Amino acid sequence: MFCDRCGAEYEEGDVYCPKCGVQLSETHGEGYIELATWTQRFIALVIDGMILGVVLAVLRLPGYPIMQGMNIKFGLDQILQFLYYMFMDQYYGQSVGKMVMNLRITKEGGAPLSLMDAAIEAFGKVFLLPIDFLIGFFVYKEKNQRLFNYLSDTVVIREE
Repeated sequence: MFCDRCGAEYEEGDVYCPKCGVQLSETHGEGYIELATWTQRFIALVIDGMILGVVLAVLRLPGYPIMQGMNIKFGLDQILQFLYYMFMDQYYGQSVGKMVMNLRITKEGGAPLSLMDAAIEAFGKVFLLPIDFLIGFFVYKEKNQRLFNYLSDTVVIREE
């Protein structure tokens, strides 16, 4: 099959064109997916943040100060957050926050994430979130993707 917009070939079942990113399926019926809004994704992130915050506060893991005069550290907390998002997204397709919000992360064609896809996506979320979000918000508006969603070829969708 070929995209009506750019003419690129795509496989049956793909939801978005692999070249231009336009949605391929009809807006109703079987095969239709609903992208998660930024608000839904933010609420899921806050839920995950509260869960991780409680767990990490109890563990009180060491870290190394990054900036003088500010209480910003890099350490085991960030590594555990990275592992949480990477493994939850790869194995379940969703973190606890996404489960509560009925959201799921998938490859653009609907396939589950590989461990590498999940690692790329989690890296941006844990270590570079402000930049990751801002670039995605202004550059990848059509699919509500963060920069690292785009780099890992993933989208966050709303489940029924």
